Order: sequence, then C-alpha cells, then structure tokens
Amino acid sequence: MRAFLVHDEKKEIDLIVVPEQEWLVDVNRDVMNDFISVNPDFTKWTGRALKGLTPESFGQIIATREEKGDVCIVEASLWHQRMAFHLGNP
Repeated sequence: MRAFLVHDEKKEIDLIVVPEQEWLVDVNRDVMNDFISVNPDFTKWTGRALKGLTPESFGQIIATREEKGDVCIVEASLWHQRMAFHLGNP
C-alpha cells in the first residue's frame, strides 16, 4: 500500500492520501511520526473519503511511502520545511 504526503499551498495544510484505502488523513505530529517510522501501519489512520480523486488533486506531492519500504522524497526543500513545521528543528 502506498501513501502520498501532499502539501496544499493555498490552504497551508498537509495531507496524506492513501488511494488504496480511499481516504485522506490530516497531518499532525503523530501522523508525521508514523509516516516516517520504521513500520508504519496505514490501516490504523482514520480520515475523510477520497472519492476517487488522485493525490495530485489535493496539492503538491512531497513524498511517497510504501508500507513496507522507505520514504521517497519527491520535493526535498518542501520536505524539510514541512518536517520542521510538524516536528520542529532537530
């Protein structure tokens, strides 16, 4: 199962889109920590119905994640910015 971390610049929000489960998850500290964790469990997230829309419909894709794989960063500068926003600076 693949999850997409998406940034909506107009609304200034981040979402995780999980097309296989057909839902959107609002990103907060806990969700971001789970997204980057060693063994994320996407099925435990709750969210809103996706209604057949693609991840790109909700904004710019920042990163993708396979449940059994690594985070694949698509947009590095935005990734660092959003990580700092949700998790603080290291």
